[in-house]
Amino acid sequence: MAKIVKGKPDEYVHAKLVKYGIGTYPGPRTVIGLSQGRIAFKADFDHERMFVEGYLKFAPRGMHKVSGTIVTYTDRKSAFAGLTLPLSWTKSKGEGATVFKAKLSEAAPIEDLRALLEADDPTTFLLLSMSPREGTKPWTITTKSSFPKVTFAKGASGKAEDSGADEKGEEEEEPESKQKDPTFCKGAYSNTPEILEFVLSEAIPDLISEVTPKSKNIEIDHQIVIDRIVVPEDDKLPFSEKRRLARKTGKLVRKITIDGKTTNKEYPFTA
Repeated sequence: MAKIVKGKPDEYVHAKLVKYGIGTYPGPRTVIGLSQGRIAFKADFDHERMFVEGYLKFAPRGMHKVSGTIVTYTDRKSAFAGLTLPLSWTKSKGEGATVFKAKLSEAAPIEDLRALLEADDPTTFLLLSMSPREGTKPWTITTKSSFPKVTFAKGASGKAEDSGADEKGEEEEEPESKQKDPTFCKGAYSNTPEILEFVLSEAIPDLISEVTPKSKNIEIDHQIVIDRIVVPEDDKLPFSEKRRLARKTGKLVRKITIDGKTTNKEYPFTA
């Protein structure tokens, strides 16, 4: 979402928008708690990437326990082949797109885990849980190892429509009305100036100046509005490929609450 806010939507943003049709949809939420020495977080699916990235970039040296699933929508085994991590890939085809998955349960040096970022791409999801093997606090991240099931949202017709959020989902989230906080990803980092700068630049690049040394709580909520879809006209392309390549035009509606003070912002995009 930070790339939309900065007016620079890229292929990562495009990949996140593939699942949306014309209409208005609930976007990912994040809750961040700040205290002396600790940054705690809870996030919905589609916001887990920045927190996994933050862990891999800043976690302390040494051995780390890692478990979870790497999911891609293209065959990227060769991109991960140079890693020292033992990955065994499976391929599945359901009602939606073909999915490639690698299960991971290992203890590895943080340097080896950081190599995952080099193999990352817009259609790769690192659904990983990690913690230092020696239990160094407060470092930890827990991410669900499969996508949430499809949700329903208010589409252009005003009726409930399938957002297509997950074509291969296995774990169903509770209805939003019953969720007080996001549950897909949660954890904590050490609170240092460098790590705090990373978190704020990824989560609230438009309101960094509103965060002070006394700030304690940040809540972020989104709506994604799709007004227009331009689909490739090439008749030779299969439907799934046209859907993947279609460009979406709309706006990102952000509601950000910092220590009880709420700010609403909107950002147009084409991606």
